[in-house]
Formats: sequence, structure tokens, C-alpha cells
Amino acid sequence: MIEQNISSDNNYLSNQWLWHASIACFVLAGLTGFLYRLGMMGWVPGELSLGNIRHAHSHLMFFGWAVPLPLYIIMQKVINQTKGMTKGAVWMKYSITAIIFFGLLAYPFFLFYGYRPVAFRSATLPLSVIFSGFVMIGWYGFVVGYWKSRTALQGDESLPWMDGALVFLVVCSFGAWGVAVIQELAPQSHLLMKSMTHFFLASFTEGWVVLVLCTILISELEISVQNWWTSPHFALGAIAIGAPLTFPYGISESLLTPMLLGTARFGGGLAAIGLLLMLAVVFRSGKWNHPIWIWPVALLTLKGAMQLGASVVPSSFWLSDPGLRVLYLHILLLGGLTLSAFAWFNNRTSVSKSFFHLIGVAILVTLITLLMFTGVWSRALSGAWIVDALALGAILPILTVLVYWTMLIQSQRKKV
Repeated sequence: MIEQNISSDNNYLSNQWLWHASIACFVLAGLTGFLYRLGMMGWVPGELSLGNIRHAHSHLMFFGWAVPLPLYIIMQKVINQTKGMTKGAVWMKYSITAIIFFGLLAYPFFLFYGYRPVAFRSATLPLSVIFSGFVMIGWYGFVVGYWKSRTALQGDESLPWMDGALVFLVVCSFGAWGVAVIQELAPQSHLLMKSMTHFFLASFTEGWVVLVLCTILISELEISVQNWWTSPHFALGAIAIGAPLTFPYGISESLLTPMLLGTARFGGGLAAIGLLLMLAVVFRSGKWNHPIWIWPVALLTLKGAMQLGASVVPSSFWLSDPGLRVLYLHILLLGGLTLSAFAWFNNRTSVSKSFFHLIGVAILVTLITLLMFTGVWSRALSGAWIVDALALGAILPILTVLVYWTMLIQSQRKKV
């Protein structure tokens, strides 16, 4: 029933160049991540630093993939309801265009300079930061267009989650603006600087990403209010309250006070409970047992369990292990987000499910290689070969996404 309802949508992949551009950003960001792994092996050009490569990878993955494609899915939902391009949809379309454009403009400056200013004529300008600011202005533009069209979605079960996701997209931007202000007014305040940086990251990953994935799952699996044994607003509220409070998790142990640690534990536990409650409803509905959607549902469940565990286990277990943090973020972003995006595509095209499963297996291998770089992995199984395994794990999702993208293009050409 789910696939039949979706395939009857006549506008499911309009404005195709937007999602082509977003997938291209994913591939470029992934190749940059692969370059970072090569850098760990000593294979990196001398003019590049590992820190700048990491910044370029993460920012393009955020700006070019983790925001534009979910926004595109939301825009398509609006277009399908209004049966065409309204003024609000036009706002959304051009906002996504601006987000991808400025995200790509910022990429080379992050890659070569990081956050450092760049000599430009007679001035030195932090161009990576400036273009990132334009990206966030694009976020605001999309929210304006969404607000103009929101009435068309009244009665949709996923509407409150969509609202919450977009609110968090705005909220997390305040953290990014705050970093720029603190750099100017109080550059010596390392704790405040770190706090604002990780407030952005926490609100983005635990707020925007988690809520937009909940939006997609509720919409695609047709989860209705009858599937809930309690109010959906309880789970939504738990995530909304807890997500921004998790920011201390990213602060270095030397700067982390007992109060900040307690705040992170409380926020992380609350956000995890909210997510697991939503997923419990998905399991209760029986619609999780789907050849495609079972992948993101399983990985989001693992993410929620890890977050809940971090709220109760001794902090020494994970504070001294940055590899666990990297693994956790990839389970959410590479696992939950990326597989949800391609599941959305797969239900709207004639691409064989086997190509989707190929991406899923590649991502699973990548996550296993990241696990090898944590304290959880047995030392008896460790060795210098793990760095090679990390590089292999970094390239596999890119190769499988390229194969899927090729199949996606071919399926679209057949429809023309």
C-alpha cells in the first residue's frame, strides 16, 4: 500500500537538478572524507592539513546533503499537496538553490584555509565563514517559503515534526552566528567558543536531523495518531527539549564541568527517550518490517540506544574515546539520514532494490571500520591495518552511491 500510494504521485521528482546537485555534493564530501583517511596514512598533498580536510568534508556534507535533500523532500510534499509551484514553493526552490551554491563556494576555502581569513585584494576576509553565513540565510528563506505554504499541509500527521525540524534549523544557526560574535568580542573565552560551536552541532544533529528523519518515517510509513498509545507531542517535546542540551558532549574533558556533564546527560537521555518512543510506535504499527525502510529504522534505533547508554554509563567510558563520537555521528548521518534519503528515492523510481541494499551493505561495512577505531574494539584484533580498513570503508559508500545515481538517471531517462 505504501509504495502504491507513493508511486501514484505525479510530481515526485520534479526540479530534478536540485537532487542531482545534492547527490553530487554527497559524492564530493565523501571523496574528501576518503582524502582525510589517506591523510592519516601520510598520503596527502603538503599544502593541505588534516584539520582543513575534515572541515571541508563535514561542512559540505551538512550544507550540500544533510540540509538540501531533506528540504527538497519537504518541498515536494508541499508541491504534491498544492498540485503545482505556488509562491511558497518557488521561495523554497530558490532557497535550496542558494544553499547548495554557497555550500559549494565555501568548500574550497574550508579545504585550503579552514576558518582562516583569505587575502582578497587589499583586505583579508574569512570567506569560508562568509559563504557559510549565506548558506544559513538560505535556510531562513526556505522557512519563509514553507510558512507561506504550510496551510496546504494541515491535517498531515507529520506536520508537527516538520515544524519542529525547521525550527531547529533556525535555532542551530544562532550557535554559528554566536561563534562569529565571540571570536570578535571575546576570543580568549575558549569554553564559550566551544559551547557555541557544539550548540550548533547538537541542535543540528540531534534537533534538525533527528526530527526531519522522524518526519520522513511518519510520512512514508503512514504512521497515524491511532498508532500512538500516548500523545505524539510527548516524544516530539522530549527531543526538542533534550537536543540542544546535549552540546557539552562535544566539549573537551578538560573544560567540562560537573554541571555541564549533568546537563548533557539529562538532555541526551530525554532526546533518546523521545526518539525511541517514536520508533516504538513504528515497530508497533508493523510497518517497520519493510525491505527498504528497515535499514534506517534499525540504525536510528541503534543511535537512540547509544545515546541513552551515554547518559547512564560512566563518562570515562566515552569522554576519552573520540572514535565513539565519530561512530555515533556516522550512524546517524551516514546511516539513518543517507539511507532514508535513498529509500525515499527508491520508492519513487524503478531502480532495483538490490542497488539500495548495496548502499546499505557498504555503509554497514564503513560503520564496522569506524568501530575498529574505538576502545570497544579488541586490542588483540587491532593493528596498523585498521588505518587501511578505514580508507576502504570511506570509499565504499561513494562507489555504491555512484552506481545507484547512474541507475537513478537511467530510470528517469526512460520516463522522458
